[in-house]
Amino acid sequence: MRHSPNRLTPTQQTAFEQIEQAVATDEPFTHDTAIDWITAGEVEHSEAEALLEQLLLKGYLYETDVGLRITK
Repeated sequence: MRHSPNRLTPTQQTAFEQIEQAVATDEPFTHDTAIDWITAGEVEHSEAEALLEQLLLKGYLYETDVGLRITK
């Protein structure tokens, strides 16, 4: 599954694209790292946390025991 059938809002899409661009390998990344990548797009920290949660809930990212990954 590449992505969930749940559509992203434009803001969520931008946040997801920022994470996709920042991930250099298939290595997992932390919540804090993902939030840093999202806030680099001039998003407030609290909004970045909410965007990250939505990406997880909609299935664009998933959590493993070692960190987050992008759903392929």
